[in-house]
Amino acid sequence: MKILTTTIALSLSLSVFGTSLIKLETFNNDSLPPVMVVEDTTFAAPAEETWELSDKQQMVLSSVQVSSIISQLENGELSQEEAQETIDSLISTIYLASASFFENYQATTTESVLDSISRDDELFDLSDLDSLLEGEQKTFVFEWHIGSNRLLTNTLRDAAAMEDVNSWLSIENRFLFSQKRRLGSYASPFQLQHGVGFSSTVFSFKNERTISKDILGGSGTGLFPIFNMNTVRSSNWRYTHLNAPIMLHLDLSPKGTFNEGLNIGIGLEGRMRIASSAAYGGRDLDGDLFTRTTQSGFNTRILNYAVLAQAGYKKVKLTGRFERIPLFREDAFEEDVFLGSLTLGFSLN
Repeated sequence: MKILTTTIALSLSLSVFGTSLIKLETFNNDSLPPVMVVEDTTFAAPAEETWELSDKQQMVLSSVQVSSIISQLENGELSQEEAQETIDSLISTIYLASASFFENYQATTTESVLDSISRDDELFDLSDLDSLLEGEQKTFVFEWHIGSNRLLTNTLRDAAAMEDVNSWLSIENRFLFSQKRRLGSYASPFQLQHGVGFSSTVFSFKNERTISKDILGGSGTGLFPIFNMNTVRSSNWRYTHLNAPIMLHLDLSPKGTFNEGLNIGIGLEGRMRIASSAAYGGRDLDGDLFTRTTQSGFNTRILNYAVLAQAGYKKVKLTGRFERIPLFREDAFEEDVFLGSLTLGFSLN
């Protein structure tokens, strides 16, 4: 029974390589004569075999043939010398096949993984994935704006008070800390900007005038002549306010970027006055240097709001700002004047 089992295993193993090399005669029970293993006459001895096999197949085939030789030895079909000579030949064949097999063997698992990653990188650049994730839907923006400010009427014409103002020395200086957030997908050109900033508004007066509350005890504010001075070298009114703008932008930058192309925006800005002072200096009637500073709100409104319009290319921005509530309280100034400015700004993100 042991011999029958070995022979059947031999037949199944050899079927992997094509035509069976050994024919089996099956029996119904163990009482029959021993199993006879007959070699296929179409093949020569293993040592003389000319059928081309791979190194792997040669090792497996030679290993299985050992069982067949042992069976023939036990059945008396081969002498001990013949069986030993044949097995020695098979061992030599196995050694040569194994040497050739392992010499040419290449581990493909790691290389296949690396090749797969390499192919994936060619099809999809991982840097593109970063542009779709955090950092591209929003960005921090710092802006600095500087330009000219004016006192305007509601029709955007110069107010009468501008006759006593040095336009080219009246400066608006703004700093803004904000965030731009994309509306929609990473490719959307629409962006919402909001933040907080500080502005310094300076008016330079000429004609030896300064801003003051009514010197006759009234409640109004006006631009009055400076008395008791031999010469007036400078006269300025400066006030500082806190700004909170919100703007909607159409940004034609490349997809997924900010401030890298043509940009157009409109919005609103809230404003709160923080400090206000007027100062003038020169020489008094004795020829001595003289400076006077007055801290006052000068009847200006603490809160106000403005409309904004902006156009820019990449980091450079041109912004127009126009307050929609008169700068001074009702009936506090000779006319209703509105603060307007035009500034050139630089945006960093």
